[in-house]
Amino acid sequence: MADIQIMATRIDAMMLPANFSRAYQMYVIQQSTDMQKIAGQANSASSTAESAEEANALQDEQIAAQGETLSGIAKDYLSKSATSMQSLAGPLEATSFYVNGVKVLGARVMGFSNSVGTAYRGEFDADTEFSNDTLAAGLKEARQRIKALEDAIRNHGLIG
Repeated sequence: MADIQIMATRIDAMMLPANFSRAYQMYVIQQSTDMQKIAGQANSASSTAESAEEANALQDEQIAAQGETLSGIAKDYLSKSATSMQSLAGPLEATSFYVNGVKVLGARVMGFSNSVGTAYRGEFDADTEFSNDTLAAGLKEARQRIKALEDAIRNHGLIG
């Protein structure tokens, strides 16, 4: 912004023609005083406008930088209210997750030793009745199924 200064010339009674009446001289001097006040206000406004222009330029730079930051965040953001499928690339720090007020995932439960042996993920009939001859095989199948479930929740990180 160009630096403009408005100057008002001071007028006093000695500068006025002798044929001006005393009342008219006072009027002219008062007008001169008013012009000096107006010039001062205009100069002050010019300075304030220049400061505001500098502040706006700085804010524009800050907003541009924040926009770049926000566009980076928008690519890696989860909305709590979105109903469409969302994904997150990278780690998510949380202590628990709730769906409709029901806790569905919490902190890892530690202290489980790993099961050994064969895991069974195949189909089975939960209503099968066992006799003394088939009880051992049924128990083995149930333990293998428990191991498969344990492996799955361990791989999901729920137990450790």
